[in-house]
Amino acid sequence: MTDFTFIRRINYYETDRMGVVHHSNYIRFLEEARCKMLNFYKMPYSTFEKKGVMIPVLSVNCNFKQHITFDDVIEIKTSVKDFNGVRLTMGYNVIEQKTGNLVLIGETKHCFTDLNLKPVRLQKKIPDFYNQFINLL
Repeated sequence: MTDFTFIRRINYYETDRMGVVHHSNYIRFLEEARCKMLNFYKMPYSTFEKKGVMIPVLSVNCNFKQHITFDDVIEIKTSVKDFNGVRLTMGYNVIEQKTGNLVLIGETKHCFTDLNLKPVRLQKKIPDFYNQFINLL
């Protein structure tokens, strides 16, 4: 399993009244990391869509370990945990860069669909991307 690391700084507007990052923002952080990873491996979302493939989220699971605050820098280690050509599971470890503390363990599950949201086999629609996901396992 290959890890891709995305680094980002926490913005003030992502915090709540208690001064910590609001839990809803973590889903955005995971999406940012996933998009950056796909771009890095030459599989941008825009190419999926141009080829008629959508990647809806089926589920999100986040296990919060520690809070983070404004101006903290996080590393989001992203990996392909499971892939069968129709479904994809991504794993995430969010780490506070200065302390090295684990902030969150997350997972998102996806499927590949056509523009009408009917499941498709990636191997038939975009064989190069299918092979790339196999290599990332």
